Amino acid sequence: IGRYCGRRATLLWNNVFLFLSSVLIALAPEWWYQAIGRIFVGIVAGVATAVVPTYFSEISPIAVRGAVGTMHQLGITVGILVSQALSTPSLNLLGSVDMWKWLFFVPVVCGFLELLILPFCPESPSYLYATQGKEAARQSLERLLPRDSVDQYLENIKAEVFATRGSSDSNDGGSMTVMELFRNKKLRKQLIVGITVQLMMQFSGIDAVFYYSTTVFYQADVADPELATTCLGIINVIVTIFAVKYMDSAGRKTLLTYSWVGLFFSFLTLTLSFILKPYFGCMDQLSVAATTGVIIFFAFGPGCIAWFIIAEIFPLTARDTAMTVGIFINWAANWLVAFTFPHLLEYTQPFTFLVFVATAAFFLFFTVQFVPETKGMTVAEIAEEFHEVPLYTC
Repeated sequence: IGRYCGRRATLLWNNVFLFLSSVLIALAPEWWYQAIGRIFVGIVAGVATAVVPTYFSEISPIAVRGAVGTMHQLGITVGILVSQALSTPSLNLLGSVDMWKWLFFVPVVCGFLELLILPFCPESPSYLYATQGKEAARQSLERLLPRDSVDQYLENIKAEVFATRGSSDSNDGGSMTVMELFRNKKLRKQLIVGITVQLMMQFSGIDAVFYYSTTVFYQADVADPELATTCLGIINVIVTIFAVKYMDSAGRKTLLTYSWVGLFFSFLTLTLSFILKPYFGCMDQLSVAATTGVIIFFAFGPGCIAWFIIAEIFPLTARDTAMTVGIFINWAANWLVAFTFPHLLEYTQPFTFLVFVATAAFFLFFTVQFVPETKGMTVAEIAEEFHEVPLYTC
């Protein structure tokens, strides 16, 4: 949709589903109204997570592209924190049997804010270049950048448009279809890395930890486990703010590498705390510390980078299609973890989190070996970096 309507228009129309979902869930007279509302929530989330990172990547100068891209994840963490705080019973806000329905009108407020603000924001210059030509892109860039930087940025966009030409699998600069993307040998390494980074986000175990965190706090005799889980949301926001600050100075690969090292030891510690709990009295406190560690290391690594990495490594002709594929895989993996983890928890305690020790080890290896550094690079320069990646493709 973003390819044909533009980034802004797609996000604005997405509010139709947002408003409908809120009304259907909050005021449902029958259960199937809520089921339809949940489907609309999925549409809203799918569109937003595909279009927002692309839009942020395309409007940001190269020097701060990582920081701007991370703002998407910051918005998500703030949203999670707000929802946790509003639904925490001890805070006496909306977390009660009588008030819970009002929670679903909070997104309506956000939707109205977007309707008020987004029309004043410039359209993506990359999208305008591809659909309306160079001058339309220039007008957008003049609202975003200093005048002396506009021409250079236009040259970068031009290089993106022609990046995949000359290949028998390209479509001469037009937007690729999914089949054309998978057939394009020049983009195969980018596709493998992009998809794997999407899987990193979900198979990092972060959702499993959030599902289980209240139970961990309960076992540790925390006075208010729900409030403690909300405090994890605060930590998530704070660490993401630091990620915004250091994304373009430390670099994507560096942050991913250190985050996987931290996640490996955090999950290992969490597993050991469950195994040794019958023998040592302090294991509940250790499990709380390990759970906090998982949140911290996820927040500045895969939690931020997965959303914008595809928009960063693919040229304009393939970007929308690659984002569609990546986000589909991301949400499919999210469903798989959510569906399988309760069964895994039931049959594998106390060794449940060993699976995430294994995935952290694998993703650490993959990051070190196959993920190139992309900070401060144009798409053409990133393509050159991928030529040196020792990843076999047929």
